[in-house]
Amino acid sequence: MIAAREELVDRARDSTGLSDLGADGWQEGLDRLVDAARTDVDLDDDSARRFEATAIGRLVNRLRIEDWYAQQSSPPPEIDGLVVIHGLPRTGTTALENLLALGPTFRYQRRWEISDPVPPPDAATEAEDPRRLRALGAGDATGAFSVQHISSVDGAVDDGTILGLDFHNQELGLPVPTYTRWWRSADCSSTYAYHERILRLLHVRRGPRRWLVKAPYHNFHIDDLAAQYPNARFVMTHRDPALAFPSTCSVVATTRRGMLPGEPFDPVALGAFLLEHLVDGAGRAMAARAAIGEDRFLDVHQLELQDDAVGTAERVYDFLGIPLDDTLRATMEEWAVANARGSRGEHAYSPEEYGLTADEIRSAFSAYMQRYDVQPEAE
Repeated sequence: MIAAREELVDRARDSTGLSDLGADGWQEGLDRLVDAARTDVDLDDDSARRFEATAIGRLVNRLRIEDWYAQQSSPPPEIDGLVVIHGLPRTGTTALENLLALGPTFRYQRRWEISDPVPPPDAATEAEDPRRLRALGAGDATGAFSVQHISSVDGAVDDGTILGLDFHNQELGLPVPTYTRWWRSADCSSTYAYHERILRLLHVRRGPRRWLVKAPYHNFHIDDLAAQYPNARFVMTHRDPALAFPSTCSVVATTRRGMLPGEPFDPVALGAFLLEHLVDGAGRAMAARAAIGEDRFLDVHQLELQDDAVGTAERVYDFLGIPLDDTLRATMEEWAVANARGSRGEHAYSPEEYGLTADEIRSAFSAYMQRYDVQPEAE
């Protein structure tokens, strides 16, 4: 049986000697996650321990973050701007973020700093930061540890870890559909307030302060994100769902097997749930865009990024009103060649593995495809 919220909090406080967990808003998410872990899946002892360790680790980070803030004589500098990359998963969000992260224009999150954010990294010493060196030792330096992802130790990653600190992340890596369905409609205003709190901590000694973030799951809560960051600009990526969707299923399946290796896995059930989930997210994104104003959004199709990465970057820079110099353009061209499709191997998947056909997937996403002129591609 998974421990209740109160016990998890006590264990986190006991391990740190700290007590302040910051602003409220996280409690319901943790309660919902614990309840779903108890009811949605019959966790064995090892899986239960893994789950509890993950929750306690997030609470420990919250405690350390608040302790850091309490020691500051003044608040960290404010954010100068925010650019948000979002869209259906596997539509080029990671590639576009890593392309735009090249050069000095944007501050972005590295995996080693957001998994252990205190103390904030220092530009003068971060090359030898123990957290970075541990990531190097774990193999993150190659940028090719998986055919599924573009990754390097200093490369940009999504901000799901930050949302998880407020226990308002979609948690697709766990088989907890009850929680994920609740999260879709949950109030995430406290989550994005905490998101800003973390970004300001991270840039206090390592700029710039114009941030680039990305995550497909921002589709579900663009309204709350935009309310927290009223000057944010959005870049939405697109791809034929018949290709993007089974790739997403494959990635989620790999993640679940890694997080809970002792639990049984049903690919057909995963396919059905993810189809429901991602269609809902696409609908929420379309509605939010209409309410916020289309002038704050730019659309990028994955094929455009694949065929002309530098031209795509230029279009994004123009949208943001930022000049793109020749030196950075050349760096982006080199990166695009090194990370061309197939450079990390082939990621094999099919919709039939997950109980669906390409036609069924396209039919489910028909409104999305029509709205953004997403055309079927060769399978």
